[in-house]
Amino acid sequence: MRLRLPSTIISVLLAIFFVLAITRPPVKYYPMVEVETRDPTGGLVLSFLLDSRPTLFDCEALTGNISRRILEVCSICSVTQLRCNNTLNKSQEDALSEQALDIPSGRMKNGVVLFRSNNPNLALAACQETAKKSSKSAAPVECFSANSPRPNLHVVHPLWPISNLLLLIVTALSAVWLTVWLIIKYDHLHAHLSHDYCDTGPQKYHEEPTPRIGGLAIMAGLLAAGGFMLLSEKIDIDRNYGLLLIAGIPAFLGGFIEDLTKKVGVTERLLLTMLSGAIAAWLLDAVLPRLDIPGVDNAMLWPPFAVAITIFAVGGVANAVNIIDGYNGLASGFAIIAFTTLSYVAYLVGDNFVFFTAVSMASALLGFFFWNWPGGKIFLGDGGAYLTGFLLAELSVFLVARNPTVSPWFPLAILIYPIFETLYTIYRRKLMNGLSPGQPDNKHLHQLIHDNLVTHASISETPFCNLQTNNQVAKFLLAPVLVMAVVCALFWKSTGLTLTASVAYCVFYILNYRRIANREL
Repeated sequence: MRLRLPSTIISVLLAIFFVLAITRPPVKYYPMVEVETRDPTGGLVLSFLLDSRPTLFDCEALTGNISRRILEVCSICSVTQLRCNNTLNKSQEDALSEQALDIPSGRMKNGVVLFRSNNPNLALAACQETAKKSSKSAAPVECFSANSPRPNLHVVHPLWPISNLLLLIVTALSAVWLTVWLIIKYDHLHAHLSHDYCDTGPQKYHEEPTPRIGGLAIMAGLLAAGGFMLLSEKIDIDRNYGLLLIAGIPAFLGGFIEDLTKKVGVTERLLLTMLSGAIAAWLLDAVLPRLDIPGVDNAMLWPPFAVAITIFAVGGVANAVNIIDGYNGLASGFAIIAFTTLSYVAYLVGDNFVFFTAVSMASALLGFFFWNWPGGKIFLGDGGAYLTGFLLAELSVFLVARNPTVSPWFPLAILIYPIFETLYTIYRRKLMNGLSPGQPDNKHLHQLIHDNLVTHASISETPFCNLQTNNQVAKFLLAPVLVMAVVCALFWKSTGLTLTASVAYCVFYILNYRRIANREL
């Protein structure tokens, strides 16, 4: 018996957070500082414009720090304006973009400083002197003369001391590894709740009852990584990181309770994941701003439409990752590749939050992977799959929303395997066979590969539970995923190329699905 009553409650909560998300007050405050100098050779005005801050307090604190620092090092300077605006005008948007300006400007890792003067030579000299003095500081400035191209320098190298980065990876990996070890060592205490038995459905391909609460270990790894970042005091992302984990609680709990009780329906789990997406939209402004689709992007300017699309996408990706979680190492291996690719592009654009969260998640999954593949000592479970899918979706949203140079088709191309697996499954079940899309079967591509390629036998001849061949399936599907990841890492700015790669993968999937399926006839 499935739990149907909570779906009404979940739907009400989803509606509430949807309304909160579309009516939330502005959370982008752009620090702006204007400074004038009393230079005898001519007046000079420096205008600092920094990337947005999530709260007015953060913005005002930053403008105050900038003004104090300027007055400490410049005896002929006076601060004329301190502002924290919610929006940018056209000239300010141009200043933060790669567009050439008609005045000298200095690009920083988190903003820009403009140099204005009636004496163009004085403005350029001040820009060059600023770049020279800051070259060895923690916040270097690169000077660009008037009307010259200004490549996007929103990059931080290094993002963090490499020793601390390695410690973060080890912390997340070790926490998961140790948690899994404890789960396995004491499984006699929770086996009646946590075990997945091999004779309970058409999608079971293991021989021994196995714990399916790997999601608990993944969450432990994320919490350990967050604790390390908080204690290190080297990076200012712990607030957003904590809010993201809070937002992911409904998605995780929906799957985890299903792992323990086997009584949470697919609809309830999907709604809970969408609820997590709505909470993230409310808490963190995690909303897709564009899709690079003519006409649709205009509709995305309307907050209810943008929030609805984002919530639907988050739920869809999480459900898709759960669908491919059928064999040892498949879902976790895919997610490790995806998070690594996201972290690479986040590093290139200097998005610390996405970078460290993706690295933490990839490390946590690697700690799980050691136990899951090849031996299958523990399964990700619905809790782990929905949590993984939720974070993949949210980091994709953040990367696109916070970095205009990143194509919205870049994360879609990375996630195309589970997304298209889901879409093709709906087409196959509903349109081809007239079945419910939620009706489980053994016709997924990973199951056909196992039954028709790995075992070299038809489904009717394949043992129902098979451990020896289970761990061989992942290599067939992760190879093209790795190719897609490399393509995406190379062409993350290009909508045309990432879209082409996505279409090519879909064609590749269909051709191979039909070829492999025909082997059972």
